[in-house]
Amino acid sequence: MKAAISTYELQMVHPFGISRGTSYSSTVIYIELEGGGTGEGVCVSYKGQTVEAALPLLAKMAEGVTEDNLLDLDYHAKRAKEIAPDHSAARTAFDIALHDRIGRELGLPIHRFIGYGRAENAGSSFTISLETDEKMVAKTHEAAGFPHLKIKLGRDDWEVDARTIRKIREAAPDKVIRVDANAGWSLDTARQMVRVCADLNIEFVEAPLAIGNTEETGVLRKESPLPIIADEDVQDGSSLPALVGKVDGINIKLMKCGGIWEARQMVGFARGIGWDVMYGCMIESSISIAAGAHLAATAQSLDLDSELLVSNNPCGPRPIMNDDGSLWVPETPGLGVEVKKDR
Repeated sequence: MKAAISTYELQMVHPFGISRGTSYSSTVIYIELEGGGTGEGVCVSYKGQTVEAALPLLAKMAEGVTEDNLLDLDYHAKRAKEIAPDHSAARTAFDIALHDRIGRELGLPIHRFIGYGRAENAGSSFTISLETDEKMVAKTHEAAGFPHLKIKLGRDDWEVDARTIRKIREAAPDKVIRVDANAGWSLDTARQMVRVCADLNIEFVEAPLAIGNTEETGVLRKESPLPIIADEDVQDGSSLPALVGKVDGINIKLMKCGGIWEARQMVGFARGIGWDVMYGCMIESSISIAAGAHLAATAQSLDLDSELLVSNNPCGPRPIMNDDGSLWVPETPGLGVEVKKDR
């Protein structure tokens, strides 16, 4: 099947800081399959993925789609892993486009033809990125309409992070607040911070320790008064067995796992373990945020706000996430969103 493949530079409304650095923009890859079906990929930098490497991989994946095998999601997922075993962003872009194409073919929104149903009253957290205390408190006040906030921390000086989260809690006394350290703390710092966060009625702590440090994560989980949610250590389904007994839940990001098909396998594993499921995002447009929204019925929490963090979202006519944190889950065939031709 033929496909049009292009790139686009998303610009941040404000610099977006996490423990590993600050982003000002994000290059996304778009693929549109013949007959309709749009997907989006964002490279995972710490995995060494590049846009240049993704483009020929996507073209090869699309070549394998025919009218006869269009509905065979298992076949295409296996083939995509063979073509791009180390490039989850390319697999995700193709996977989303294929699900969109199938939904259009069947006349059904994605959440219906995969059997999940439409999430009712789904809502996402809004992210306050890592900056000075003054800027983070100011952004907290600006986010007054959002009932759930995710606060980026991750400095390895627990007293500094503790001061920040205390000021934010003071600025937002009644909101549900989650903390994300983006793998930035040492075990000693994390031990201090989970106690501080518990005292401040924080809901959970996400990705407290360095990538790959699952043993110490398990130690922290046993001591922590709050649930521990894994993020950076969650890639595709093969990454999950190592986390059993060490975390309380997982943050599934389509760009890391390879798309909707793989996310569904991970949900099945998580249910068997008794983990909570969260869907997160990178710096993405409404295309992949819509894909996450179609999976929302299987989640206990959502962090699908990135389309509101960019100034030039190329999709229309409306975002998936509303300015009160609620999600619009499309009922039109496929994804239910379109990329503007004049972007």
